[in-house]
Amino acid sequence: AIRQTLSHILQSAAQSQRKSTSASSSSSDAIGIQKSPVPSAMAKIPFAIASFLLLGNCVPFRCVGGVWGLTVYLLGLTSWCAAPKTSVLLTGGSGSSGGMGGTNGEIVYMPSLPSKGHVPNLIVNPLGSTLTNSRIYRTWLRIGALLGILAPIIVLTGLTLHQFSIEGRILENIRFMKWLGERCGDYFVGSGLGEAGLSVILGETVYDKYIGVLRKLVGGHVFLLCCQAMTEALARTALLPLPIRILIPVSYNTLRLTSIHPWAFPATLTLPKSLWMLGLANLLYWYANLLFFLIPVGVVRYLRAHFFCVEAVEVTVRNGGESSIGLLS
Repeated sequence: AIRQTLSHILQSAAQSQRKSTSASSSSSDAIGIQKSPVPSAMAKIPFAIASFLLLGNCVPFRCVGGVWGLTVYLLGLTSWCAAPKTSVLLTGGSGSSGGMGGTNGEIVYMPSLPSKGHVPNLIVNPLGSTLTNSRIYRTWLRIGALLGILAPIIVLTGLTLHQFSIEGRILENIRFMKWLGERCGDYFVGSGLGEAGLSVILGETVYDKYIGVLRKLVGGHVFLLCCQAMTEALARTALLPLPIRILIPVSYNTLRLTSIHPWAFPATLTLPKSLWMLGLANLLYWYANLLFFLIPVGVVRYLRAHFFCVEAVEVTVRNGGESSIGLLS
């Protein structure tokens, strides 16, 4: 009788939460995860930025290759997680008659959701609402958006406009030198004007290539960050398992550090001081984000949430342990 009463209470709580969630958003499903069309609104802006960077030749080849390799790896892991493991006898809870029943079914290597019943809020927000609503967490995200997206885009815009002006001057100088050669003939060649004009054109061409290298130094980091945002949005929409979802930011953060190192510590280039300081600030921020947030906090909470809510049947948490697993609301 007690077990039936507890089952009835849990089912009633699940139904009330589903009703409140559907009332708050007509595009939300029963577990509170918004079903938006793919690509969602959150993925459209990063997709547009990444496309402009590719079309503007601002992305090094190693960054594009890294994204392709990581995408193939994640797709392989996703396919493995969804593959059926074996045919087992699934035991269910007490039915209306109070007995224990079992049904034949298949289990996958890494399920995304519990086999039946209500999906806890911890799967929707594995970090916990206490952390995600805190001022420190939101400030940290704003700093990352400023250093990783806004400031580099402003720099890229200025470098692109400057490069366009240089290329325009090069074309004008070439046309002018050609016009002088046609008008002056041998005098133009013998007076040294041709050599002087050629040196000016070569100098501007070298400077144009220098600006192009700077654009790739900054653009590679922004491109990887946009690809991470798109991949995370697709992972949430596809309801991938929590271990795969936390692997995405950890992998992209590590990959992005390889593109920031040449920016912060250039081997052969001399960067403007402001641009070098921005690269160094990004390097320090993303190292701190990986070592002090993603690994010790994000990975731990995502894996615990997956075990508690998906893999385990019943879990007892020690006193005072709720705060470390994101269970506080």
